[in-house]
Amino acid sequence: MFSCFAAAAGVEGLIETLICLVSSLVPLLVSIAILVFFWGMVKFIAHADDEKAVTEGRQLMIWGLVGIFVIIALWSIVGYIQESLGLDVGGLGDVSAPSLPTTIP
Repeated sequence: MFSCFAAAAGVEGLIETLICLVSSLVPLLVSIAILVFFWGMVKFIAHADDEKAVTEGRQLMIWGLVGIFVIIALWSIVGYIQESLGLDVGGLGDVSAPSLPTTIP
């Protein structure tokens, strides 16, 4: 995460730093939304006899799903805009998938 602060100076450097910071936050936010969803599920199942706890668990599951959807949708839109404008999308460069040799000795 500290490599985010090693960007070039000026407006371009500021934009790249912001993109790097947001890229680091997205997995954390998705993880939190998933934890909220599962906590709601546990509350929903564990307290099935208590109507108030079931309602709270249902609400947590709904908000967890809404959070996951919103985070992924917004990040997808940002990625699409970055790609269509030709902006740097994380500094990965020309990274290709690893491959194995196809010849058998």
